[in-house]
Amino acid sequence: MLCRSRCIVSRAQHSEMTLRALPGTTPYMFADDTSTLCSGNTIEVARERAQRAADTLVKWARENKMEVAGQKTQLLVLSQSHRDAVGCRIRVAGQTVEGGPELKLLGVTLDRTLGFGPHCRNLRRRVRPRISQLRRITGRSWGLEERQLRAVANGYVRGAIEHAAAAWMPAAARTNIEVLEREMRAAARVITGCIGSAPIHGVMAEAGVAPVAARRTALAARMLTKAMALPEEDPLHRLAVADPPRRLKTVCGWRQLGREVWRTLGVEPPVEPLLPVRPPPWQPTGTISFNLDIGAGLPAGTAASTKKEAALHHLASLTQCATWVWTDGSATGGVLCGGAGALVVHADDDRTELKRPAGALCSSFRAEMLAIAMTLEHLATHPRDDTLPIIICTDSQSALAALREGPSAQRTVQGAEIWSRLLEIATPDRHVTLQWVPSHCGIPGNEAADVLAGEAAALDQEIASIDVNTVYKAAARLARDQAARDRPSYPDPTRRAATGWYRELMGTRYPPPVSGLDRRTAIDVHQIRTGHWSGSTQFLHSIGRSPSAACAQCRDLLCEAARCPLCGEEADTPRHILLTCPGLMGVRLKIPAVGNILPTPDEVWRSDVVAALVAAFRALQSR
Repeated sequence: MLCRSRCIVSRAQHSEMTLRALPGTTPYMFADDTSTLCSGNTIEVARERAQRAADTLVKWARENKMEVAGQKTQLLVLSQSHRDAVGCRIRVAGQTVEGGPELKLLGVTLDRTLGFGPHCRNLRRRVRPRISQLRRITGRSWGLEERQLRAVANGYVRGAIEHAAAAWMPAAARTNIEVLEREMRAAARVITGCIGSAPIHGVMAEAGVAPVAARRTALAARMLTKAMALPEEDPLHRLAVADPPRRLKTVCGWRQLGREVWRTLGVEPPVEPLLPVRPPPWQPTGTISFNLDIGAGLPAGTAASTKKEAALHHLASLTQCATWVWTDGSATGGVLCGGAGALVVHADDDRTELKRPAGALCSSFRAEMLAIAMTLEHLATHPRDDTLPIIICTDSQSALAALREGPSAQRTVQGAEIWSRLLEIATPDRHVTLQWVPSHCGIPGNEAADVLAGEAAALDQEIASIDVNTVYKAAARLARDQAARDRPSYPDPTRRAATGWYRELMGTRYPPPVSGLDRRTAIDVHQIRTGHWSGSTQFLHSIGRSPSAACAQCRDLLCEAARCPLCGEEADTPRHILLTCPGLMGVRLKIPAVGNILPTPDEVWRSDVVAALVAAFRALQSR
């Protein structure tokens, strides 16, 4: 039985201890909300305990010159039978509170079975106007760029769905999750302009929108990791390490689901503590400077020799009598087996090599930041040449850009540690410069640091801690990759059904947002790739828009009315248009990325290639 009351709380710890002393009562306090979970072997026992908890809270509030808002108190009976709530009521501050079917706590609607059906339906009502707003900013031939549409959908629509989702979504019933899946599919169709009959897996992939079911695992893993990163005395940490029996075999909470993801990813404690309290933005940063260039800007595609020459010329203009440090981070594929390496060169040419594993799951950014933090830790614990400046060279612009924002703007533990060490090392007589250098262009110091980072990645990764953000991104990749592997294949060897077309064309790839094309062409690209194109004769005939004298409407791909208007050999399905149509052989041959009259799916899946073939098909069809 869950009872929620509202009062202005002071001396909250004393109030919580008073309620916790009651048998079968567990209090939860959130700002001015106090919730008590009262349990018993019968409903009557649970109701009596809930009444006792309410009386205790009212008495405590009056002793401290406060009032409990009885009219705002809610009562919910958690039970598999709806009959248990009949006639269940308690008295709170002179008000009679009846047991209701739902209870709203911190924006989440709880029901008696904790299936979260009412909450999902409330979210549907909240999200549908947002999807309508999304429709108003794009159309068939106009609208925002696709990258912007994706950002709006993922932030404005999915953000509303995922409010406190880590706590409730893992335990929600699949039928209730499906309610939210339909809304995200509607948002995906707005982004892509795909037809309602297009296969769902292709539409979601084209829109860059993750299914709600896939988000459950990533959110549960993040919740568990964040809880484990808290101090041991924190209530959420104690809840994470606890292992109570499952309420139902079919219900899986965030702890169980998070642990399953951990096992799949191979995650083991320790977890890096959460970001400490950051200093105020007005704190002086001392004699610390950041250089993210090497003089004149180098255009994209500049030769490595030109980059090296420009970098060495710029470095020669810096103080040579200094402690020079070269740092680098390494991660396989940017996500696995991280390593941090650094080479410290003192003014007397004395050299120190530093290596440290960054974790079995590690991003390139984290490895780069760890390399800088490791170097500063070494310089602080091994002081030398206290008056000489320090020049730290790294090839990570993203790391320097994040650090340049200042100590109060850091979002990672490494960033906070780096700034703490920088403020410790930098003095009025000692300037610290963090300098960017181009990578893999033959700069000796950078190449040496790169070798050290590679060697560090081969060290034992079990001693490295893991952070919340890394686990969250790894869990999201895991769900994303699994969804790609689960794309359906053709149900028959003739490859005529649209079901397996997306898997044949894209494999396990996810397409980037379509850019550089007008909205109408972008929609054509998405529809062709998902297998249902509104411009094909076969599709128009299947919906009765292209009837013939012999057949008004059918879905038979062998029907004469569905044949390709260019070659007439077979139905003009997306597969036929992109891969086999004889009428487009010359066009395929002239496209540089294809150069073949009968290409493979790997050669034609790109947006520009699909757009060129669709434009040629329309042009030839209109002759």
